[in-house]
Parts: sequence; C-alpha cells; structure tokens
Amino acid sequence: MTRRSYSQYCGLSRSLDLVGERWTLLVVRELMSGPKRYTDLGAALPGIGTTLLATRVKQLEQDGIVTHRQLPPPAASQVYELTDVGHELARALVPLAMWGMRHQLEHTREPGETYRAEWTLVFLADLIDPSSITGKYATYQFHIEDSTARLELRDGHATVTPGTPEPPADATLTTTLATIIDLTRGDLDIAAAVACERITVEGNASAINLLVQALTPLTPG
Repeated sequence: MTRRSYSQYCGLSRSLDLVGERWTLLVVRELMSGPKRYTDLGAALPGIGTTLLATRVKQLEQDGIVTHRQLPPPAASQVYELTDVGHELARALVPLAMWGMRHQLEHTREPGETYRAEWTLVFLADLIDPSSITGKYATYQFHIEDSTARLELRDGHATVTPGTPEPPADATLTTTLATIIDLTRGDLDIAAAVACERITVEGNASAINLLVQALTPLTPG
C-alpha cells in the first residue's frame, strides 16, 4: 500500500505521514497496556479487517514504533509491543485523548459503540505523578460500564491490564463513563466522586487513599 505524504518540512506533518492513517493510532493505543498477540489486536479493533491490520502493524514495525517477539514455552505466541519510540508516541497521545474526553464525548454512549475500560485507564495512568507512588504498591480492579481492567501502582510506575487477572485486587471501583468524563472536565474531583458514590469502592482503605491522592491532579486547572 502506497503511503501518501503531506510533503511539508514540519514536525506535525511528518508525524502524520507516519501515524495519521486510519486505525494506526488505535493500534498504538492497544499496545499501551502491554504486549498483544495479533488476534488480541484484531479482537480489540472490530471493523479494521485482517489485511488492513496486517498493513498497519507492518508499517509501525518498519517505522520503529512497534516490534514483535516470541514468548517462551508454554505460550510460544508471537506478541507485538511498543518500542521506546512507540512509548514516546503513546505519551504524546495522552493530551489528545484527554482533550477528546473533555470536549468530544457525550455522557451517553451510542448503541453499537464499543468500549473497553483499559482505553480510559491507560490515559489516566499516564497522568499519575510517579513521585506520588514511589515506594508504594497497590492494585485496583475497575468496572466501567460493561468492561473491566486492572490498574497496578508499583514503586513509581502505573500499568494497566485488560480484564480481571488474578490475584484479587486490593480495591475494586465501579463507575460510569459519565463520571470519568466529569472528572476529566474538572466538573468533579475524585474525592467528591467517591463521597457521593458516583464511584463506589470496596477494599483496602490505604490503597483507596493512595489512588485518590494519585489521581487528584488529573483534572484540568
């Protein structure tokens, strides 16, 4: 597939030459929560089509944004993951994603629109100040609408895992997309959301307090 170019000597236009095609940045988003098999990417991006997905992944590999490796037995599966350059691109996507949440998402989700909790958590996790969780460890299971994902805070690092992995999390939080949107817009802060039960929490009190402190700065000033 021939790649088109804006033919402009500009950082933005050069970036869009690489990742501005349809689906490309969503592949990057999927890899923000860790390595994925090709089948995992296809399942998370319904509508992309096998041929187009293969093309996008190949382009990202050629551009040094994505790499692949073989997992050791017994898994023995090939997985794709972001390179250092890819992680840098992922961090650059966070402000764009937050802008979209603040200005382009309505409180109601249209029928037929897919949603995965990790899509929200990978962007929120990147906003956490590492110094606020240095020397700390806690795991959180999020239930957002009809999807679940886990957030792990470990000594200055925040990582996201899709689904409900074992062992049980230190705390479980249940909320709605409307609440997440209000948080990112600055219409609500995390402590108030918990207090008025727009976010319901169960589990270890110290873990919950750590999360509240870590997420307090996420709203715009």
